[in-house]
Amino acid sequence: MKKLYFMIQIMGIKKSILVHMEAIVDFSYAWVIIYDYLEDLQSVITKKAKAVLLLKTVFLKLSTIMERPLKRILQIDSDHRHSVSMYYSRQLFEFVKAVLFVIPVNIFGHLNEIATILSTEVKELEVRISKETLKENTHSEKRFLLSKKTHQIVMFTEGMLVLDNVLMGVINIEPKEILVDGLRKQLCQTLAKMLHDAFIFTGTAPVKTNIDHSKQGAMG
Repeated sequence: MKKLYFMIQIMGIKKSILVHMEAIVDFSYAWVIIYDYLEDLQSVITKKAKAVLLLKTVFLKLSTIMERPLKRILQIDSDHRHSVSMYYSRQLFEFVKAVLFVIPVNIFGHLNEIATILSTEVKELEVRISKETLKENTHSEKRFLLSKKTHQIVMFTEGMLVLDNVLMGVINIEPKEILVDGLRKQLCQTLAKMLHDAFIFTGTAPVKTNIDHSKQGAMG
């Protein structure tokens, strides 16, 4: 009964209310300031992984940013409408990628913490262990932290996979592809940093080889 009453209310909405709603949802003024909110959005996602599910409404709000720039072009039926739409769509797409890139960063951050805990703080249980030392060797606090970090990774990935495709202008945004691309990019950055830190050559001594240079000169 409540739903039926709600439907009757929707059918009775006046045109003036629709005009006000159109003005309220208009986000075209935000082209200059959207990147000012980038860190805030990433901070919310970092603190609460479930906040990823709320991003769909943010992206739908962002899609209205294109209406004002394209309004006059559509009215005159210009041939440039597709190129202009593609330009603004790409701008929005890059912003969405920048917002969601914090998810792969957090995932690799948690994985790094998990690897550190497993390698330095949690030891493997021996085949035979006494009852007196069993409690000490279980490392229950560290294992709880491992479970917590693993759960956060799962929440990040599930939040991205649950998001439906969003039409941002003329570009269809697929969160799954953005997640995969972000993970690949973060993986490349992590490997590059590891190789950069590991391969440090400070010695000046010549490299020894097994080649007899005297024989090479004789052969030459």
